[in-house]
This record gives sequence, C-alpha cells and structure tokens, in this order.
Amino acid sequence: MARPSRNAQTSKSEILTAAIEVIRRSGAPSLTIDAVAEESGFSKGGVLYNFPTKDALITGMVEFLVGQFEADVLEARTKNLQSRSPTLCGMIDVTERWLETKRDVAQAVLATTADRPELSEPFLRVKTGLKNAIARETDQFGKAMAIWASLEGLHFSVAHCVSILTEDERAEVLKELRHRLEQD
Repeated sequence: MARPSRNAQTSKSEILTAAIEVIRRSGAPSLTIDAVAEESGFSKGGVLYNFPTKDALITGMVEFLVGQFEADVLEARTKNLQSRSPTLCGMIDVTERWLETKRDVAQAVLATTADRPELSEPFLRVKTGLKNAIARETDQFGKAMAIWASLEGLHFSVAHCVSILTEDERAEVLKELRHRLEQD
C-alpha cells in the first residue's frame, strides 16, 4: 500500500524526529543516513533528498531542537503570566521537563555537535532573545541571571554526564529556583 503523500515540512520533521530517536537510543556514533532511513520509514534517497549530507542532517536536527525549545518556552511562558518573570518561569518548567524526557537527547546531540561550534549559533540566537525578554520583565536582572545560570548548570551537568543530583534533589533545586524567582 502506498504511503500517503506528505508535504516537505512534514517529511523533514519526521526525518529529524527519527534522527533524534536514533541518537537517543543508540548514541551519536550510530547516526547514519541508513539508520535514519530505517527509523523514519523513508528510503535512503528520501532522506538524502531532504538532507543531502550527514552534516546537513545534523544541522537540521540542531535547528529542529532549538525550535522545539523556543516553542516550549513560549508555551510555558503563557501559562506563567502571573509570575514576576513569565519567561524565566517558563524556562524553569521547560528545563525540568526536558531533563526528565530529553536527557539522553542532550547527551547525544552534544557528542554529535562537539566538533562543530557553528551549531551553537541557533541556540545563542534563541537564548539572546530569551535573555532580552527576561530583562524587560524584571527589575532584578542579576537575580534572574543567577537563576538562569543555575538552570544552565543543571542542564549541562546532565548533558556532560557529570550530574551528582538524584531526581529528588534536582526537583528540590527547581522548587527552590521557583521560590527565589517569586521572592522580593
């Protein structure tokens, strides 16, 4: 039976989701066009049509994850409009959720992109926008950046496989960050 036709954006999203699943399940060295084709259900030619090289696939994957992160923060922000800093409160929520559900993705993407510093650019662009939003929302910028730095520390310690916190301890840290955000 023929597969229903897809639009180009849907095809790319499906391929990128499959690529993330490959590295999540099997690690960065397992990311090949063949593995992504098998995981996605596309032919190798279909994957190569959308991403002509492995580098193009990795770049697309990073941009896809950055877009997901940005969308998740904006969605969480709208749920926290009562906060002193809705954007930062949203970032706490998203960091907590991503550490629970995308920890292995962060580790694998870090390994996949370690030798490609230019792939930091999409992350830096989004983070600069978030920082500017936080600066507009708060009159306690130093405090807000200290909370953000704590979130970054949690994220990077997990991504680098050097976190010494248990799940319960990490939950306590996030609870404390939420509390500090709302304090005068």
